[in-house]
Amino acid sequence: MAEAIDLSQRASDLATSAPFLLSQRSNFLIEQEGNKLISILRTVREEWPDKSVSDPKKDVLFPITFEMERGIHDLVSASQALDVIQSDIRARVAALSLMRGEAADYIADPAVSDAERLDWWTLQSMNADALNAAYAGNLIGVGEEQRQFQVQGALAAASDLTEPQADYLGRLQAQVSGSAGIFELRRQELATVLAAQNALFRIRRDANQVNALATEFARDAEDFLTAERDASTRTLQFTRISVTAIGLLGLISALSAAIFVSRYVAFNIGAVSRAMVRLANGDRTTELPRKLGGDDEIGDLFRSFRSFRANALRLDRSNRQLDQRNALFEKVFANILVGIAITDPSGRLTASNPGLRHILGRTEDGRLQGGFLTILQERGFGPACGDVGLSPSFRGHIELVSDAGQILEIRASRLPDEGRVWLVSDVTENRKISGRLEQIDRIETLGKLAGNTAHDFGNILTTIRTHAHLLRTADVDAATQHLNAIENAVDFGASLTDRLLAFARKQRLKPEAVDLNGLVEGVIDLIEIGLNPGVRIIARYAPAPLTVEVDPGQLESALLNLVLNANNAIEGAGEIRITLGKDGDSTAIVRVADTGIGMTKEEQRRAIEPFFTTRAAQGGTGLGLSIVYGFINQTGGKLDIDSQKGSGTTVSIALPLAKDTKPNARFDGRTVLLIDDDSADRRATHDLLQDLGFSVTTQSSANGIPEILEGQTFDIVMSDFDLGAGSSGMELLTKHAEQHPGLKVLISGKPLSDSALPPGILFLEKPVRRDLLVKMVEPAAY
Repeated sequence: MAEAIDLSQRASDLATSAPFLLSQRSNFLIEQEGNKLISILRTVREEWPDKSVSDPKKDVLFPITFEMERGIHDLVSASQALDVIQSDIRARVAALSLMRGEAADYIADPAVSDAERLDWWTLQSMNADALNAAYAGNLIGVGEEQRQFQVQGALAAASDLTEPQADYLGRLQAQVSGSAGIFELRRQELATVLAAQNALFRIRRDANQVNALATEFARDAEDFLTAERDASTRTLQFTRISVTAIGLLGLISALSAAIFVSRYVAFNIGAVSRAMVRLANGDRTTELPRKLGGDDEIGDLFRSFRSFRANALRLDRSNRQLDQRNALFEKVFANILVGIAITDPSGRLTASNPGLRHILGRTEDGRLQGGFLTILQERGFGPACGDVGLSPSFRGHIELVSDAGQILEIRASRLPDEGRVWLVSDVTENRKISGRLEQIDRIETLGKLAGNTAHDFGNILTTIRTHAHLLRTADVDAATQHLNAIENAVDFGASLTDRLLAFARKQRLKPEAVDLNGLVEGVIDLIEIGLNPGVRIIARYAPAPLTVEVDPGQLESALLNLVLNANNAIEGAGEIRITLGKDGDSTAIVRVADTGIGMTKEEQRRAIEPFFTTRAAQGGTGLGLSIVYGFINQTGGKLDIDSQKGSGTTVSIALPLAKDTKPNARFDGRTVLLIDDDSADRRATHDLLQDLGFSVTTQSSANGIPEILEGQTFDIVMSDFDLGAGSSGMELLTKHAEQHPGLKVLISGKPLSDSALPPGILFLEKPVRRDLLVKMVEPAAY
């Protein structure tokens, strides 16, 4: 019976495993799995019994198994062939997929004409027909896709194809033509699949015949087993009587052992129970005799009690240590000078130390209560909290300045319950001391600047005086040389003046909208000319345009200055990288990094100091970085230097991105009186106002301005702060603005604080920017 069941199981497993060959993608695995199936068949033939009731069926079984073996051989061959064909099909599909992307790129290229794009559509359609054939479910579908391919091919052949299109068509034909083409491979694949399905059908048919044969054999074996069962029944009756007698004897022995064990267990458990009660009542001296602890469960209970007692003793020690730590924490919490506040998730103050009450001021009862942010607002920090958006969920570091000038440094950390621990320090005095130190540093720098400037101008004046004196007695040729020397000295003085103005942020700039990508790309060639041999420059541009409003000439000069500094810092071969990017939505970043010798902390601290240079022997003036710093600050940006000795230097320039102004803002019909003693500034501002639609009347001085204002009405009066010859535009217009409350008055020139402006007068810093001017003259500006 077991042999018949095993035969049926093996036949079923064989029929179930055979389809697995079609899912293999390795010829080695296909052959290996096929050999396993054949081995099963051969095992069936070898293990089929040679005696008993199975003998008459042996002649029927063997032919069936041989036929199944031939079916497996056919299935293995079909699977191996199918793997090769499908591998070729996948290769063709991969190539056609790449070509589809190539055609799509040409179609999407705006430089391709409409006629060429139509031909590319035809070629792409042919590619699609070939790919569709690779996924068709039957021979009819493959034939239909081949017919469509040939129709599209005829259209392509009739067109005047370009060289790339002809090359593309040739490669496409190579993928679909011949016995190795996609269409023929698909037909071979479908035919091979049919052959494999036929082999599977034969294997399943033969497996069913084997199952039927096994069933018949099992029926014969069952008759044999019935006779044997009757004999076994008689034997079992005798065995049952014997087992019952043995069981009664065992029960008597078990009862005797239970009486002994119960007395032993009850005694020991009672001892453990009494010891546990005393331990629970605080008696830590309670112990059990060690001789009572054996190797059985009672012994385990005794040892567990001893472990529990030891843990209780350790817990007592831990509690005492915890009490000591709590006392220390309370002492530190109460005496630390830094203010500490603990809040719940809603921001309500749950605990605070005396240091916080000292910093924020005591309440009448000496305690702080309520919300922590409410307490800050009540003590004059409300506007500062609103500016930074301080909330109960804040984490990190921040500084707040009160209406009275108190400066708090606040750090917040998260607690597990989503509450916060706030550390509050009063740094008002520290900031005042730092401000005074910075003022001392500025005075020291100004002294150095004045000394060096005086020395340089002394040399210039000495040169001019000497050559002017020599001109008195010089002939024509010598006079020319003396004049050239005087001109050179004057030019050097003018250059020095420009540099000082740049450092002082008072140079005249002509800002305009500039794309940093284009500007850097335009100066790369100029920069490369001045590089040392072995030094290469790499520019990484931003993926999108970075538009800023700067003086392009000055920015190019600043970049050239930074790159030349980097070039001088590289000894031998090296690399300079210019990287463009954004920091947030409002700032453009330009980084110039080199692989040079780097700077020490002291050199980095003094890098932008005027006349400080580490290359005095090579002719360094010490004004390069200070000029760049002055220009960047005047433009409204920031300059940062990051350097390590021996690891190179990175100079980062942050510039505000140009804000979108109203492109169609017009002020047609409105009149402006423009007063400026500087002809260049007057002309630039005049053109800007006129471009916005204003009717502009210009004046170069303060002479006659009151008469003009009395005799003519203007919508806007715009004047420079300093009109020369001791005249002040603000004094001139303040009185007139008081007499005409509806008049808009704009003052331009050097930066002024809002507190220095009389009511009704707005300040516009030079150079005048279009977006700021539009914002000023709109009604909402007043």
